[in-house]
Amino acid sequence: MKKLTSYIILFIVTILTCVSCIAVTVEAPANPATSTALPATLEPATPTPEIFIALTQAIPGEFQPTQPPASPETTVTYAPLTVTIPQAIADGASGLNFPRADGDDAPWWEKTPGHLQVNLADYYVLQGKLHQPAIYVYPAMSYVELSPAAFESIHRLNNYLYAPNNVPALDQLPGVPFFNAQILFAAHIQPVSFQNGKGIRYISEYGQYPAPANNTELFYNFIGLTSDGEHYIVAILPLTSPALAETPDAGAPLPRGGIPYPYLADPTANMDAYYIAVTDLLNDQLPESFNPTLGELDQLIQSMRVEP
Repeated sequence: MKKLTSYIILFIVTILTCVSCIAVTVEAPANPATSTALPATLEPATPTPEIFIALTQAIPGEFQPTQPPASPETTVTYAPLTVTIPQAIADGASGLNFPRADGDDAPWWEKTPGHLQVNLADYYVLQGKLHQPAIYVYPAMSYVELSPAAFESIHRLNNYLYAPNNVPALDQLPGVPFFNAQILFAAHIQPVSFQNGKGIRYISEYGQYPAPANNTELFYNFIGLTSDGEHYIVAILPLTSPALAETPDAGAPLPRGGIPYPYLADPTANMDAYYIAVTDLLNDQLPESFNPTLGELDQLIQSMRVEP
């Protein structure tokens, strides 16, 4: 009888143990749908205020929400601009609306009728460069009326687009109206069209003195107009070349075949000859040798569409 009772007790304990195991097995795993599904909508992150750079100047602005990154490219829309950014260049962007600034006490390079800045700085493949990577969209006629520099830039752009096979002289290139500096050199000059407009792109460096060509200050410069003439676009996208020193520092190593900077040794040196030599050197570099490549940067520009 005792032996039978022991069997009964052992049987009951075994059953309870198995029930406990089953309960744990059922409750422990997370619902696969809950762990893998993404929410239908994402609340945009609150961006950190950025600095609008006209070399060293700043203007307050109002941000549009940051666009989340995507792969292998990111399409963002900040009215009126839509642009697709190759992942090799950046994996996101933020938008900033600048208000009108036309006061008599405002420097000419800060004056604006109000414009959009699409900023790639926090997402860009290159960091620590002089210029922040960004695309600027202005109402063309309002900007022309406000800024003589914008008028001159658009005038030169129209001259170039009328005869794009004629490479303009340096002093006839359309420049960035909000830079308080001049173009030092320009290489790989070429027309580029976008979804509803066209313009000019070139590799350049601007300066307030005869600065050395270097990868800290080098950038891809695009200046264009929409087909209806309503919007004026400026893109500033830093890039590097294996043919240039990395920084403008006097002791920066110069790559083999690089052009020595003569100004430090002789302030009376022929700087025009130096910049012509740098231009020829950069023109000899393959588009794929730059970082980002010229093809990737052109692809970004070609994707742009600016709504009326």
